[in-house]
Amino acid sequence: MPSITSAGVGSGLDVRGLVDKLVAAEGGPVKLRLDRKEAKLQAGLSAIGTFKAAVSGVQSSLNALRKPETFDNLEVTSSDEDKLAATAGKDAQPGDYDIEILQLAQAHKLSSASLESDRLPLGSGSLTIQLGRFDNESRRFVMNSDIPAKTIKITEQNGSLRGIQQTINKADAGIRASVINDGKGYRLVLSSLVAGNDSSIRIKVNDNDGTDQDMSGLSVFAYQPDSLQAAGLNMTEVMAPRDAKLKVDGILVSRSSNDIDDVIGGLTLSLKPGSEGSHNRIHAEMNTSAITDSVKSFIGKYNEMLDVVHKLTGYDAEAKKAGPLSGDASIRGIVNQIRRTLGDNFSSVNKKYDSLFSVGIDVQRDGKLALNSTKLQAAIDDDLQQVVQLFSISGSSSDPAINYLKAGDKTKTGTYDLVITRMASQGAWGGRPLTAGAAGNIFPLRLQEGNNSFRLKVDGVDSQKITLAAKDYGKQSELLQELQTQINSDSNFQKNKVSVEAHFSKGRLLLVSSRYGSNSTVEVIQAAKGLKQSLGFQVSSGISGEDVAGTFNRVAGTGSGRTLTGKGSAEGLKIEVQDGAVGERGQVFFSRGVGAQLYQLSGQFLKQDGIIKVRSDGYSNRIREIGKDRDKLAHKLESSRKRYLKEYTALDETLGKMRSTGNFLSRQLGSLPGAAKPR
Repeated sequence: MPSITSAGVGSGLDVRGLVDKLVAAEGGPVKLRLDRKEAKLQAGLSAIGTFKAAVSGVQSSLNALRKPETFDNLEVTSSDEDKLAATAGKDAQPGDYDIEILQLAQAHKLSSASLESDRLPLGSGSLTIQLGRFDNESRRFVMNSDIPAKTIKITEQNGSLRGIQQTINKADAGIRASVINDGKGYRLVLSSLVAGNDSSIRIKVNDNDGTDQDMSGLSVFAYQPDSLQAAGLNMTEVMAPRDAKLKVDGILVSRSSNDIDDVIGGLTLSLKPGSEGSHNRIHAEMNTSAITDSVKSFIGKYNEMLDVVHKLTGYDAEAKKAGPLSGDASIRGIVNQIRRTLGDNFSSVNKKYDSLFSVGIDVQRDGKLALNSTKLQAAIDDDLQQVVQLFSISGSSSDPAINYLKAGDKTKTGTYDLVITRMASQGAWGGRPLTAGAAGNIFPLRLQEGNNSFRLKVDGVDSQKITLAAKDYGKQSELLQELQTQINSDSNFQKNKVSVEAHFSKGRLLLVSSRYGSNSTVEVIQAAKGLKQSLGFQVSSGISGEDVAGTFNRVAGTGSGRTLTGKGSAEGLKIEVQDGAVGERGQVFFSRGVGAQLYQLSGQFLKQDGIIKVRSDGYSNRIREIGKDRDKLAHKLESSRKRYLKEYTALDETLGKMRSTGNFLSRQLGSLPGAAKPR
């Protein structure tokens, strides 16, 4: 009897079809349940993304409102932009100014005599380049302390006119060198990079040929306007230095630059070429449209967010279907926190405009915001500072000599009573008393060559050797100017932004550090014998400065120089005490306004580990779990398929055998005598 090797062959049953139907019947309800669950989770995940975009839109709309500069949008116009331009800084105030431009600032420019070649060596030695102011009356050159002198070595390798040009330009000496072919020869032209009388060029030559002021070798580049010898002016002044001169509302003003930022508070004036003799009018006016536009943008984005929340969490009565985030407590929590922040009261810093309602922002019955633009504009016109404090991060002081610097994350909104218990002071060194009488008795004073050098340590920085000019000093002011110039020109001091002021007080020379605080010190670490005798330059330490000390609301702050940092509720609040005396110094105001708070709050919701990301990850994780459930179901159904196939294949084989046996018996019975024959 042949064996059955394929399901359904033996009996004729559709075993595979029957198994497929059994497997489908077993897995169908579970698949349907997983499909419905996944669809719901996918809808929730998409809804969370939609809500995140709405919150992100609210945060973006708050970016302008949280910044104080949005409220300081001063527009400045000039009657003739081609003659005079003006820009506004943060301290600018509205106003009108009449400006007459009398003279433009001009940079100093010198030219050498015409030389035969620009390639052949001229000589060797050094050129010392200084920038400063030449006083015609006293015939003195006062060096600009902001620009150090540079000594440039000239050798045979760089001693040609071209080589000198390149060496000067690489030296960063505050001037630019160029070589001009005048048709008869070559000239070296030197131009100051900065305009104004304080940047006049002085060139001292040390010529290796032994003569520094003749017309041979490097001496042709000598230019010493303070020299008593005419030979010291070997270069020709092509363009004289001069300051800009202008009248501002009839007041004569002189500055060394054509860009002037210290005449009208907060405004920078830019004098244009060809503007001399012109009359101009500057108009500065506050542009508040940016404030209104920012408020409108926020209200629009906030109301859009509420619409999104209603759609995602509400119930559609017509469709009889709840939103995908219906019942989600985290969404309600986020919206409630935002609403509570919108209702914050700012009476601790604002007497009049202490809430959003007070400036025309009202909450409607459906929870959305509405703006009364007229009321907002009236508040801006009435007291802009209070509006700033209502919306942005801002600080101010009732004392004009107290400058608000910054606040920390922990600084609380409020008004802080400020008491200064110690003013910051500068480190200072005092020399030995020179006479029993006035300091002026020592003048005229002569400093001798080789007996006029010293070294200092200022604010912890050691100077190089400092040398005063060896000459007669007729007046006290002349010597003080020389001291300040030479000390503040020291390369170590300039690199570390260290400087001093020199004074005479009660017959003693005083050197005072420009820095304030406990790190401010002045010390003489070396002095020539002549200076010890003539100026009292004994080697000694001075008196260190002190840091400012004071309290915010009776809680002591931490002083550093003139900066006082608060503690307690004023944690992180920093102010600069610029001037004044000890005692009560008014109040310091700090506000973290609604716009700043909501920006920070929405940032917390949106950050990588924020609640929105947590909710989104929750949906994603549950969707992944459904994927795992599908894998488990597929594995189970595959096992069931194999089992069913085995069982029904066995049944098919049994039926096949039974059919074969039946056919055999039928044939045997049909062959018996007397059996009926089929017709």
